[in-house]
Amino acid sequence: MILFKAANAKYISSFKDYHKTGSFRDGARWNSAGTPVMYFSSNIQNAMLELANYQQDPVIANAINVMGVFEAPALRLHQVTPDELPDGWSTPYPPLAAQELGDRYLNDDRYDGFVVPSCTINTDLAQSPYNEIRDCVYANVVLNPESDAVQRIVLQDTFSPIYSARMFNPRK
Repeated sequence: MILFKAANAKYISSFKDYHKTGSFRDGARWNSAGTPVMYFSSNIQNAMLELANYQQDPVIANAINVMGVFEAPALRLHQVTPDELPDGWSTPYPPLAAQELGDRYLNDDRYDGFVVPSCTINTDLAQSPYNEIRDCVYANVVLNPESDAVQRIVLQDTFSPIYSARMFNPRK
């Protein structure tokens, strides 16, 4: 399985140091503080969108970040269903229920992690009755870094720039 992560170039190779991240220290959308977690994307486009949550300026994003490409062994992933998504899961300050949902799957020995939709897109797409639409949106792969399979993830390569300069300099 190939996974992607857009991250600061200084830290991309130390991606396994999850205990140093804000997601672990402070909690994040899908985990509470102190719950071991690593966030990845199942496709490059989603990794680019997720970075935009933290770096709204593409010039700065390109200057300090790279796109990491990771190889993972087969992972046991739970795909969160639309009816499992708590109310307000995609809001800027998600409810505690989103963290509790994530903690439940991160701490479940049957799984290495879970797959959830990105909150960077229209939430109606994430709750579509059509599997084909939801499959395009469910691209966040949230992993327990203490599982044996996740510990075998390897950074294969990095790419920079992340965003094409053409994207942000339209022809006049």
